[in-house]
Amino acid sequence: MGAVTFSTDSFSTATTAEAAAAAKPAEARKGVFKRIFDAIVAARTAEAERDFITYMQRTGFDPRK
Repeated sequence: MGAVTFSTDSFSTATTAEAAAAAKPAEARKGVFKRIFDAIVAARTAEAERDFITYMQRTGFDPRK
């Protein structure tokens, strides 16, 4: 059985606090189903916008006014 010794320099609170302040929190990554759902919503939104523009060009009527 061996003995392990540590110096007080390796556990100083000043360097630990500085390291904690300098460290950036990791960004939470979206799950696979959330990313798929977001992609589906974006695609359907773009399709709806294209359909609306086509409707306005075809009829000359802007229902937003």
